Amino acid sequence: MITDTLENSHLYTALPEGIADGLKAIADPALADKNDGRHDIDGDRIFALVQRYSTKDKPDALFEAHRHHIDIQVILEGEETIGYAPAETLEVIQPYEFDVYKCADPEVFTEIKLRKGMFSILYPGDAHKPCYDYGEGKSQVHKICLKIRV
Repeated sequence: MITDTLENSHLYTALPEGIADGLKAIADPALADKNDGRHDIDGDRIFALVQRYSTKDKPDALFEAHRHHIDIQVILEGEETIGYAPAETLEVIQPYEFDVYKCADPEVFTEIKLRKGMFSILYPGDAHKPCYDYGEGKSQVHKICLKIRV
C-alpha cells in the first residue's frame, strides 16, 4: 500500500501493472466532472468508479480485498479513514464475488487518514476498510476509485 498527495503522484509512474496509466487518467480534470458510476479508461484493464457519499460510522464499514485489481483511491473533496491490514490475516465473512471479498475486522489494523488531494494505491492482498469517518461527524466525499486489472 502506498499513500501520498496528488502533487507527488509523478514519483510513482515507474510502478508496474498499469499504475502509470492510472495516475495519468486521474490527472485529467474531466474525470472528476463525470457522473457517479463506472467510466472506462482502457476497457476492463483500467476503469474509474466515480463516487459521492457521506462517510460511514467505523463499525459499519467492512474490510475488503481484491484478487485481480489494484485500487487507486483518490479523494477529490472531503476526508475519510481507510483501515489497512494484510488480507491473509483476516477472516473472510463474505465469499469472493466479482473480484472482491469481505472480511471481519482484525484485532489490530492501521488507519490511514485521507483528505482532499490525497490518494492510496492498494494492491491485491492489501485488505482495506474504506469510507469511514475521519474525525468528528460525517464528511461528504467525492472520490475516484481507479481499478487496474493485474
